[in-house]
Amino acid sequence: MKSSTTLNGVVVEAPKRPEGSPLAGVKHVIAVGSGKGGVGKSTTAVNLAIALQKLGAKVGLMDADIYGPSVPTLLGREKVEPTQRSDGKVNIPEINGIKVMSMALLGDSPVVWRGPMASKAVTQFLGECDWGELDYLIVDMPPGTGDVQITLSQAARLSGAIIVMTPQVLAKDIAKRGLKMFQQVRVPIIGLVENMSEYLCPSCGHSSHIFSQGGGEAVSKELHAPMLGSIPLDPSLVEEGDEGRPVLLSRPDSKVAKVFLEIAQNMANELNDLVHGDRQVPPQILSIEPNEKARMSKIMWTDGVQSLIAFKDFRFLCPCAVCVDENTGERKIKKDDVADDIYPASVRTVGNYAVQVKWSDGHDTGIYSYEYLRKCLTASK
Repeated sequence: MKSSTTLNGVVVEAPKRPEGSPLAGVKHVIAVGSGKGGVGKSTTAVNLAIALQKLGAKVGLMDADIYGPSVPTLLGREKVEPTQRSDGKVNIPEINGIKVMSMALLGDSPVVWRGPMASKAVTQFLGECDWGELDYLIVDMPPGTGDVQITLSQAARLSGAIIVMTPQVLAKDIAKRGLKMFQQVRVPIIGLVENMSEYLCPSCGHSSHIFSQGGGEAVSKELHAPMLGSIPLDPSLVEEGDEGRPVLLSRPDSKVAKVFLEIAQNMANELNDLVHGDRQVPPQILSIEPNEKARMSKIMWTDGVQSLIAFKDFRFLCPCAVCVDENTGERKIKKDDVADDIYPASVRTVGNYAVQVKWSDGHDTGIYSYEYLRKCLTASK
C-alpha cells in the first residue's frame, strides 16, 4: 500500500503505523469533534466523507458517538449490518460506497454504559473491524472531552482533528476547550469548520447572520487554527439529513454542497502542510504545575516540550515595569532580592497569549507572554 494520499494534486504522507496494526491499511484517521452537541458535527462528518469520496479518495466513516449514534441515518440507512468472520474480525458494511461502523447498525436498544464500556466499544471498532485499505477514516466524535475522545486519540494514531463550531460567543468558548483537549493529547488541529454561519433564504437566496458573526475567525486567529470553511444554515440540509439524503448526493450543485467540497480540499491542503512541517504555529502553554517539594514549576507546551523552572528563577524573570526598566530594558531587581521560599500562590491565563502569576510575596503585576517565557527557558538551557 502506498504511504501517501493524493487528492487533487495534493500529496499527503501517512503516519507510520506499527506492523500488524488493525489500521495498517488506513492512511489517515481524522477526528471530527466539538466541545458540545447540536453544532452539526455529525452532519459535517458525513458530508466531509462524501466530499472526499467525490474527490477520488477511498473513505470510511466511524461513528464514535456510542450513546447517540446518527451517522447511518444521516448517510442514508440501508438494511445492512456488520458480519463476524471465522477469524473474529468484523466485515464492515458500505452505505453509498462508504464503509460505515456505528452502534446504530447493531440494534435499536439504547446504550446504558459507563465511560470505560463506551471506550472499549470504540477500541473494538478500531481493532476488531476490517477497514481494509482507505485513504481516510473519518471519525464522528461524541460531543465533549471525555473518555472516548482520550481513548481514540491514544489508540488510533490520529493524523489530525477538525473542530466544528457555531458563531455564538458561548460556542466559541466551548470550541476552544475541545481544541485544547486535542492539543493536550498531542493530536494536530487540522482546522475549524464554522456551521450555521449564515441563513440562506430558500425563496430568494438572501443570506443573513442570525446567530452572530465572526466567531470562527476569532477562534482561528486566537488559537492559530486555520478556517477550513463556513457552512450556511440551509433549511433543506436539515430535512435531507433526517431523510438520509446527504446534500452532496441530493443537491450536488448547491452552494452548501460546494462548500463541503471546498472544506474537503482545504483539509487535504492543511494536512499536507502539517505533515511536511510547513505550518508554523507558535507554541502555547497547556498547563503549569507547581511542585512545592521540588520548588519548581513544570510547564507543558502544545508542541510537546516540557520545561522546568525554579520558583525563584520564575519570579526573577517577571517582565513588569516594577521589575524591568521600560526605557533601558535593564532588570531592576536582583536574584538575591527574591526570597528563597517564594512560591506561586496562583496562576491564571491571560487570553491565549500569556500567564499572570500571583506570588507569595504579594507581587502580581507580571504578565509572562508565552513567547517571552519560551525564549527565557530556551536561553537558560
